[in-house]
Amino acid sequence: MANQSSISSLTALSGTFIREGIYLFQVGKIIENVIKEKVKLISNHELVLKKVEEKTKTEKVNDVVMEWLNDVDKVMEEEEKMEIEMEILEILCTSIDSERRYRFYNEMLKKIKTLNTNCEFESFSSPIPGLEYFSFGNFVCFESTKVASDQLLEALQDSNCYIIGLYGKKGSGKTKLVKAVGEKAKYLKIFDAVLLANASQNPNVRAIQDKVAESLNLKFDRNTEAARARTISSALQSKDRILVILNDVRAKLELEDIGIPCNGNRCKVLLTTRRQRECALMDCQREIPLGPLSKGEAWTLLKKHSGIDDESSSDILNIAHQVAYECEGLPGTIKEVGASLKSKPIEEWKESLDSLRHSMARYHIFLSFRGEDTRYSFTGSLYRALCQVGFKIFMDERGLEGGDQISLSLLNAIEASRLSIIVLSENFAYSPWCLDELVKIIECMKMKNQLVWPIFYKVDPSDVRNQKNSYGKAMIEHENKFGNDYEKIKKWKSALFQVANLSGLCYTSGSGYEYDFIQMILEKANNIKTRLYIQSMDMD
Repeated sequence: MANQSSISSLTALSGTFIREGIYLFQVGKIIENVIKEKVKLISNHELVLKKVEEKTKTEKVNDVVMEWLNDVDKVMEEEEKMEIEMEILEILCTSIDSERRYRFYNEMLKKIKTLNTNCEFESFSSPIPGLEYFSFGNFVCFESTKVASDQLLEALQDSNCYIIGLYGKKGSGKTKLVKAVGEKAKYLKIFDAVLLANASQNPNVRAIQDKVAESLNLKFDRNTEAARARTISSALQSKDRILVILNDVRAKLELEDIGIPCNGNRCKVLLTTRRQRECALMDCQREIPLGPLSKGEAWTLLKKHSGIDDESSSDILNIAHQVAYECEGLPGTIKEVGASLKSKPIEEWKESLDSLRHSMARYHIFLSFRGEDTRYSFTGSLYRALCQVGFKIFMDERGLEGGDQISLSLLNAIEASRLSIIVLSENFAYSPWCLDELVKIIECMKMKNQLVWPIFYKVDPSDVRNQKNSYGKAMIEHENKFGNDYEKIKKWKSALFQVANLSGLCYTSGSGYEYDFIQMILEKANNIKTRLYIQSMDMD
């Protein structure tokens, strides 16, 4: 019996060794397969990620793809954890039977193989609807709107941007745009929730807190501003991803006083304002402009809201084109003006045009000059004299440095002036920026009925008209530099020709004292002061 028992024990033991040996062999093979499949999965993961990055610019990646990426991350983390555990057991000389190791690796192999099999998707992504889809009411996405919306979405996804500012004139459509962008951000799952509160000219912290609390379904236990702020801050920080839109900010706001945390990607702030300087005051990491409509867009929008078309009378169309121009590319202004003129006679169109010209003007006079020629002499003296008698003057105090383009603010100032005085000095035409100013001034003279006075300061009008002497040399220099840009050169030459044909004033070294010549300009300006009238208005 003892011998029989020993034989049974030996048989069982040998069976265990055989089984252990089989599992040990299988473990070696399965680890090899896990490594191969893991390498393949890493490659597939990289390919899918690359495709996601490409697609997210224009399309929404489907949920099944994002779920696959999340599953890959989980399995890779699980596999790394398992490897670490096995290494620790070996270091501690703790035995783990081959069968158990086999089960671990086999289960992991199945998961990795399944992910590799499922990395081909029937539908990877779907087109993202246009901005109109996410808007409320009658929203039209113009080119300037699209540019700004793309920049906003990019900034909202930037991990280094917590406070983002959108600035543009009153009537440019900022509020509608940020509402639509907020909805689109939710659709793209950039944020789980979007809150909007109006800041207004005199920001009321409690009013903003009330609006935020209403959106979060919060109730305040204590009614002090500090306690309310703590309640809001705690609620916002408990959310995963939230966007707070502060609309129409016109002064510095302390976000902490409201209860808005803005030091991480879980809560971001998007604010709208009329001026870029408020963006700087609010420490925005991104400042995004909402530009005006193009001339074509402005004209199309005015026709839509006024009811006119290309078959309308030529007189109406002529005035309507000027009305569209005077609205400065502001959708809100165009809609309001267009609707007010629907089915109205030409007399009312003319009255509206005259009203727009007065309301949009911010400066009586725009001074155009070559800084190095006359800033600290004739033009400087003329500027002081005009200011002393009450004229509101725009004079570029900074000057343009080499390599700079003419600024948008300078072009806006030309549009917002009733009269442009151009000091055509010897070196005026050498400056591309002076010539760009001149082109804009001539355009405003034609489209906005602006007044233009050329001052031929120690130059002959015929030199300007025919581009001779210093004006001829300057144009040759520009042709050599900008030879490929024929249209630019053509516009500059045309503008010089046209301004030289306007009635102007000439000053030469033999004309007497500059002081007397400046007094003559003052008298001429005073004689048309009523025409230069501008309404007091918000300078935003």
